[in-house]
Amino acid sequence: MERVRGVLARQRAGLVDRWDRQLRAAASAGFALDPATAQVLPQLLDATDRSLERKFRAVDLSAGPAEAEAKRAALQGALLSDFLFDVALEHLPEMNGDEQRRLSEALAQAAIEVLVKSSLLREQEKRKRDNARLARLAHDLRNSLTAARLAVDLLRRKGVLQDGKTSRALESSLSHLREGIEDTLLDEALASGGLRTSRVRLNTVLADAHSAAHELGASGKNVKVVLERPPALLQVQADPRVLRPAVRGLLRAGLQMAKPGSTVLVSAVQARNRARVGVEVYDCTAFKRLPRLPALSFARRVAREHGGSLIARKVQGDGFFFGLELPRAEPT
Repeated sequence: MERVRGVLARQRAGLVDRWDRQLRAAASAGFALDPATAQVLPQLLDATDRSLERKFRAVDLSAGPAEAEAKRAALQGALLSDFLFDVALEHLPEMNGDEQRRLSEALAQAAIEVLVKSSLLREQEKRKRDNARLARLAHDLRNSLTAARLAVDLLRRKGVLQDGKTSRALESSLSHLREGIEDTLLDEALASGGLRTSRVRLNTVLADAHSAAHELGASGKNVKVVLERPPALLQVQADPRVLRPAVRGLLRAGLQMAKPGSTVLVSAVQARNRARVGVEVYDCTAFKRLPRLPALSFARRVAREHGGSLIARKVQGDGFFFGLELPRAEPT
């Protein structure tokens, strides 16, 4: 539309001159017009230029994305309101001033609602795409970390990597990275539409955690992990995408608390309308480490999102119990 405005600006003098000549010819032929008629064309050109500039001008992107988006929305809202207002006047020419004012206000409000909703939908779609891309990256990183952890364990068993401060720092870094990735995956699940719960059998979830004991550090500390299989029909209403890493997090926390050579028991029991997944450590290190276990933080978040809770309590001797309570699902 800038081209149209440029043409009208360049041709303005010629158009006004032609308009004046036509007025003089009409006067000489006996059709003299009032002096105000001579100003009709310049006023029309001015109004047209303002309308084109207001409705169709390009948004200045140098002002920043947020301001550019706001200006674009304002122009779209004005164009939409003016269009509908003109259509209403065309079909209801007898509208009085008060009706026109109310119609104009209603159209302006409607335009704002439509534009805000469209903007929010675009932002949601952008976030979904970003979250999906982040989730794919997180899954890839988690798989890479799993391979790295298995490689470290293999090097230790072969005697290439000696147990010492350096190797323990490496294992700790890998564990923290994995815990951060699992936190990211939980955030992605919540941001992309919330939890997608279904009936999940706990025997398969616990078997998955037990099979990952070696990866989670059991072999490095020579800890024995015992799986007490729950009843096959014991189910919870949960999102398996985050439940499985939460249960593995419980076991990881238990292994971090366990003394070398001790035993960790993994089990699940029914408790009224709840099911409790438990990790019991029979011989623990100092309890002051408990608040600094990121794996428990992730499990606690998962439990709360499902309407459950995390239990952590001392048991007889130097033992400790971690429990994840979740809504129980009735077997079909």
